[in-house]
Order: sequence, then structure tokens, then C-alpha cells
Amino acid sequence: MFAATIRGMVTHKLRLALTTLSIALGVAFVAGTLILTDTMTLAFDQLFGKVSKGTDAVVRQEAAYKSANASRGPISEKVLDQVRNVDGVRAAEGVVSGYALMLDPHGKAINAAPSTPTIGTNLPKDKVLSGDIEVHSGHAPVGPREVVIDASSAEKHHVALGSTIKILFHGPTKQFTVVGTATFGGEKSFGGMTTAFFDTATAQQLLGTPGTFEEIHVSAAPGVSQTELTKRIRAAIPEDAEALTGKAVTKETSDDIKEGLGLINKMFLVFAGVALFVGSFIIWNTFTMIVSQRSREIALLRAVGATRRQIMRNLLTEAILLGLGASVVGIGLGVGVAKGLSALMGVVGFTLPTASTQIKPGTIWASLLVGTIVTVVASLVPARRATKVLPVEALREATPGSRPPSKKRLVIGALTFLGGVAAMVGSLSGGANAKLLVIGLPATLVGVLTLAPVAARPLAAAIGWPLRLRGVQGDLARQNAMRNPRRTASTATALMIGLTLVVSVGVFAGSMKTWVGDTVGSSTKADLFVSRASVTGEGFSADVAKIVAGVPGVKTVSPMSYGEARFAGAGSQYSSVDPATVEDVVKLDLSSGSAKDLGDDGVLVAKSTAALHGWKVGDSVPAEFVATGKQRFHVVGIFDREDGFVDSPFVISLAAQKANAGPVLHSTGLVLLDDGVNAGAEQERIANAIDDHPDAKILTGKEFQKERAGLIDKLLIFILVMLALAVVIALLGIVNTLALSVFERTRELGLLRAVGMTRAQVRAMVRWESVVISLIGALAGAALGLGLGVALSKAALDQGIGEIPIPWSNVSLYVVAAAVAGVLAAIGPARSAAKVDVLKAVVTD
Repeated sequence: MFAATIRGMVTHKLRLALTTLSIALGVAFVAGTLILTDTMTLAFDQLFGKVSKGTDAVVRQEAAYKSANASRGPISEKVLDQVRNVDGVRAAEGVVSGYALMLDPHGKAINAAPSTPTIGTNLPKDKVLSGDIEVHSGHAPVGPREVVIDASSAEKHHVALGSTIKILFHGPTKQFTVVGTATFGGEKSFGGMTTAFFDTATAQQLLGTPGTFEEIHVSAAPGVSQTELTKRIRAAIPEDAEALTGKAVTKETSDDIKEGLGLINKMFLVFAGVALFVGSFIIWNTFTMIVSQRSREIALLRAVGATRRQIMRNLLTEAILLGLGASVVGIGLGVGVAKGLSALMGVVGFTLPTASTQIKPGTIWASLLVGTIVTVVASLVPARRATKVLPVEALREATPGSRPPSKKRLVIGALTFLGGVAAMVGSLSGGANAKLLVIGLPATLVGVLTLAPVAARPLAAAIGWPLRLRGVQGDLARQNAMRNPRRTASTATALMIGLTLVVSVGVFAGSMKTWVGDTVGSSTKADLFVSRASVTGEGFSADVAKIVAGVPGVKTVSPMSYGEARFAGAGSQYSSVDPATVEDVVKLDLSSGSAKDLGDDGVLVAKSTAALHGWKVGDSVPAEFVATGKQRFHVVGIFDREDGFVDSPFVISLAAQKANAGPVLHSTGLVLLDDGVNAGAEQERIANAIDDHPDAKILTGKEFQKERAGLIDKLLIFILVMLALAVVIALLGIVNTLALSVFERTRELGLLRAVGMTRAQVRAMVRWESVVISLIGALAGAALGLGLGVALSKAALDQGIGEIPIPWSNVSLYVVAAAVAGVLAAIGPARSAAKVDVLKAVVTD
């Protein structure tokens, strides 16, 4: 039986190749995701390991709670003196870092990528504490006007030693002379970041931390272990400071990175799951057709003594071998997928460090298991059906046709579908009912999958009706699509799932873009907007608002920023504003109180949040920041506009944010002009005024809306590229189904040729059949995608999405593209059908 299995697989090479490719593509996504994550983790571990290898202990301020997005409070210089006096300390130096955007000699920003940090820091004097940070050329910075920059920035932007460059900080821009370049463990940049090094005193002054450090790095004397050194330091430092071993801090950093990469990993694995799910339909279809085509062979095996268990084992063995083989191919393809995903993230704006490609045993085992299990599970029902083939069927001239779907399937499918649709419709009201979407979506999908074989025949009849005008080949194509509704449904469903996701994402993205436009237009009074140079950038210096405010014609500039803290024990994002100007440019719709009363300890609270906690103006709100710990704020106002320009549940002043989270960059500046000032001319004047600040730009309202929508477009492109793999697999399924169908209908095709059908007509018949199947999947996917997109958008009403634009042009394009893809998918099978030998086909037994 095993030998028969191998011979059966090898004999049908095309079937084997197409099915293997469908599984391999899904597995490649899984393998590529794991390879990319492991490679990125190694790259960061290597970089941090090299840079911090000379640090045996780290002293820093204790954090109120752990957060990867907020910095700790500063630690006093006095603690450095205490640490240096500890027995066993060979050397100790303070470390400071902060925002420092370098400009090349031509005044252009030196930035590796829009989302990459631009860091300024001090260069340790002690060679051991500097780890593998080395001055590659030139010399270390000395004094307030010298800087060393990373070798990558110097090379890419042609910054020669001795050049004068400008650097932007939270305060005014300053000029420096480049006296050296630095490398990081042999790498020209640190994880893609741009880095400017100063001497310690200069860094403290420029980065806003005079008299303090972020951390103190310590090197142990010979013979003193990290654990012992840390224990001694803890006894000498204040209670609000903490000392950790160098290894512990490196591990903590590595864990934070892995946690962040874990989100990327999960996102990619979701898309891989979609691809494998689509591929499972192809596997199901393939094994169903294998069973149908080999019915007589299976019956003969039963007649000569093979048991049902042996037949089942035979087909499952084929599935296991197919799954293993395809998974091995998928792992090989996964290396290319990992590089492709890395490049795609670069296009979106996420620069990743590089390292040697990592293919760990866990990746191999996970990929093999996933590919094999999916293949075996998808083949179980067809294999079970094969065991029911009776020995007497070996005497039949032809295998029986497909059984029509049962009434039980119709009832169950209809009830499930209608229940799911009812739940999704219930979610359209938004608010708490949005939870119904979680129930309605899977129920609707299950209902559609259950009803698909029932609906396939009438859909094929309706879609294929115009083909009757194409003559006999069109009519036969229509009948072929109707002949086996289960097979047609399974093939079309794979494409339907892919297009459902594509269309729903398009509808949701369109709704988000509409919301962005409505928000800017209806909830602000600004004439112009100061924005980040890149929508994914860190922000711009607080000095920009001061410069813009000094431009003639500008009436008001209201800067804004954001951050994270705990309010009433729960983590939340907050917005920070200028209390004196925010109500002049932003429509907060305050039902009580005033933003002007914010001060250093006031907070505006969204209406729903205030109702949840029972807060009113004057009430105290417990807050907690990473750097300063527990604080008490009091409610100075409650705002109703929760879906407007300020979309955080809490609003504090910029001064309060600086006091509790340190110096911050501004994310937006809203500009109000004097009456009668021409906005176009004023925009040009402001642009000239902030020419030395390439981290900011001045935009009109329409330009600001377009920029925000551009980020959504980037994310949409990213998602569509990810989903494209599922669509490609679905099209491979159509090729596979048609190829197997041609083989199954060899005798029929031969008879058609014998009675006068030309090769061109045979090719046209197969092509039109493919188009019918593709259109069934495309139209069903478009309809489901529109419904799902509307439901998702309406369920997000509490986030401000009101109007839901339907991208009819895009949906039409997808349907037409599916029909064209159907024609392309049929090229190979159509040519095979046209080449059927008439005489051999007629005498086929």
C-alpha cells in the first residue's frame, strides 16, 4: 500500500506540484515570519551586547511602574560620587541621552528613516565603559562645539571631518564641528538610528539634564563579580535609586525588544494563518478529486482484500508526505519571504537592524508541524469518504457524479448565516453592541462556508448565463461549473475569503480617511498646521512654536503633544496642550469647566470617562507617571467631543507633562492667523522662518488631512500586500482544480473532439469555466467584504467614524481582475485539454 501511495503521487506530477506549491506558500509565510523575528532579535541582542559589554552594573532611578514608552526620572550627579567611592568600583560614568536631529552641511535632515530615533548622548571617556563604541576616525569630542557622529550618517550624507553642521534639540538649534565618526561593534550605526556624541558636560547642557544623568554605568575592579559589585552599590545609594547587574539590564532590554517584536510576529502570523486557511480549501479540493478519480482503483483494492483502514491509511500517508515535502519547500522559500517582509517594512518606514539569517530548529519544527497538520486535517473528510467506496464500483464504467447538498446543510447554513448577519447588523449601532461583531463575524463566515455548495449551482447558472451567447463552448463551460457544486464552491471559496478581507480592509481604510478629514475640518478653527516632517516621526522641537508665534500675521500658535500614564489605576494615553490657547483653535465642546485652569495639576476628562468614574469638576484624580510616580490631579473640565482632534480621554498641560515625563517633542501646532492675512503667503513666510527646523513643516488644512490619510494609505498597501499571498494561493487552487478536472474529463473531451469541437473551442470552454468560478468567488467576496467593512466601521463609531464611503471603483476593479486572473489561471489546463488525443480518449476504460 505504501508503494502504491508513492507511485500515485509521482504519476500525477502536475497535481503534486500545484498542491505542494499551495501548501508551501502558506508555510513560507510562517517560516519567513519566524526567521525575520529571530534575525531581528539576534541583531538587537548583538548590538546591545557589544555596546554594553564593559558595563558590570547600572544605577538608575526607580520607575513607578514598567513601561517601554516612558523614560525614568533623572538621577543626581551626587549619586555618581557615592558610586565611585564604593569598594570594588574601577570606573563609573554618568550617561545622558535625548533628542538631537542632525542637519548635513546643506541643511537637510540626517535621518535614516522617518520612524528611526535621532539620538544625542555623551561619549564615555573610559574605554571599558564605552563597550564596542569606538571612535572610528578623528578624535573624541571636547568642549561645547565639537561632535562625533555615527559612521553611517557621515558616509551617507557626505559629512567630512572638520565640517560644520547644525543640530536641533528641544531648545534652539546650535552649530558644531564634526571631529570624528563612531562605530558600534563594527556596525556603522546603532540599529539604524542616527547618533551624535558630545562630551558629558555639553550633553547635559544640550539635552536638558544639567546636574543629572539618566543612568550611571559602572565597571568592576578585577576580581569583583557583577553580583557582588551591585550588592555593595545598593548599600551606598539613596533609597529611590536602584542598582542592577549589567547582565540584568541587557536581558531587560532584550526582553523589551522581544516583546515589541512579538507584536510584529503576531501580525505576520495572522496573515500566514489566512494564507494557510485558503490553502486548506485547495488541499480539500485536491483530495476530493483524487478520491473521485481513483474510485475504481480504490474499489479494486477493496475487492482484492484491502480494508477500509488500509485505504484511510493510504490517503493519510499521502497527505503526510505531501505536507512534509511542501513544508520543506516552504522553509526554503521562507528565507526569501523574510527578506521580502524586511524590505516591505522599510518601505512603510520601519528600519530594522541586520544580522546573519537565523533558521532555528524551533522554526523548522513549527513550519513542518503547521504544514503537515493543515494538510492532514484538510484531507480527513475526503479520505473518510474514500473508505466508503464499495468493491462493486470497480465494475462501473464511470464514477457516480457529485451528490447534491443535503437539506440539512441548507437549514443549518441558513440559520447560522442569518444569525451572524443579525449580530453584525446589531453591531452597527456602535457602543457596547460592537461586541456583537465578535460573534456575528465568525457565525456569518461559517454560514457562508456551509451554504457555499448549495449556492454554487444557481450562482454558476446565473453568472454563466451570458456565456450561452458565446456558443456551445460557453454553454458547456456553464454546465461544467454547475455539474459539481461542491467542487465549484470549494474552489471559489478560497478566492472569496481573500477578496472578502481585501474589500473589507479597503472600506474600513476609506472610512478612517473620511474621519480624518471630518475631524480636521469640524473640530478645529486653525488656518494652518505645524506638523512633524514625517507623519511617523518623533515630533518637532518646542522651539518651533516660539519661532512661528513671532512671524508677523500669526495671531495664535497652540502646540500639542501626547504621552502615557496611569489614571485611576489604569494605563491610558493622554494629550498635552497649551491651556492659554487650546480653546482658541480646538473645539473641545466643554460641558463644564475651562482648559485655562489646567495649570500643573489640572486635567480635562472625556464625558464617557467622567461618567464611568463619577467624576465632576473639582474632583481629585489619582495619576501615576513612570518618572515621578503617584500624583494627584483635579478635574478642571469635562469635554463632550471625544471623536475630535483631541481623541484622548485625558488632557493635561504641556507644563504638567514636562514636570512628570521630562522634555517632550510637540506633535502638532495649530496656527490661527490675523484677520485679512492671506493664508498662502503666510504659509510661505512661516516656512522660511522654520527653515532651520527640518523636523517640522507648515501645512494647510487640506494638506494636513492628506498627510494623515497618507499614513492610512501606507498601512492599507502593507495589508493588501500581505493579503495578496492568499489571493495568489486561491488562484493556484483554480489552476489545480481545472487541471484535475481536465484529467477527470479526458474521455468527455475526447468525445467532444470526435464530434467536431475544435481545439480553440475546447480551450475557450475551459477558460470560461475558470471565469465563472473566479466570478463566483469575486462577487461573493465583494459582497461579504462590503458588509464586513461597513460593520467594522460602524462598530468603531466611538472612535469617530461616521460616514462610510464605499469604494465602488476599487471593488469593480477587483471583480474584473478576478475574471482576468481566471483566464490566466486556465491557460495551462486549457492547453492540456486541447491536446487530448481523440482516439486514446475514446477508448479510455
